Amino acid sequence: MDQKRAMLYPQVDFNAPTAPSPTPTRELGNPIANGLPIEAPPSYDVAVSVPVAPAVSAPAIAPARPPPVVVVEQPAPQPPTVVPTDTLHLGPNRSRVLCPACGANKTTRMTHTANSRTHMVAGLLCLVGFCCCACFVPYCMNSCRTGNHYCRKCNTFLGAYNPKGMNR
Repeated sequence: MDQKRAMLYPQVDFNAPTAPSPTPTRELGNPIANGLPIEAPPSYDVAVSVPVAPAVSAPAIAPARPPPVVVVEQPAPQPPTVVPTDTLHLGPNRSRVLCPACGANKTTRMTHTANSRTHMVAGLLCLVGFCCCACFVPYCMNSCRTGNHYCRKCNTFLGAYNPKGMNR
């Protein structure tokens, strides 16, 4: 316990010249009461300013020249070239077409997706109630679904075929 106290509160010799005074003196107390003049603290500019060293004559160094500017004129961008192609005649079956993207002359790949006609026919069959499984038949018939044509080489979408059998 005494060791902790000695570490926290060391013994100070007040007779030493560097020792702090045990009680505040009247000289350091209130400067107004002692008759000392009051000075305002320095302004920010004065407190932060860096003292300027006296000018020392240095050998003259020629300023570096900026690198020369080279102007290269680029040709004006050309508008994209549009090549008119014949309209693709896509039917309910695979068709042989010239792909506008890759230039391949191949038969298209088809996928069929359900459209609004498919959903209406399925709903009608469900309401009529022929059979509980009859409402799934339009989703299996290609005549009720949209046929999407794709290029076999580059897989580009070429167009869609919508069957018109029900709208005549």
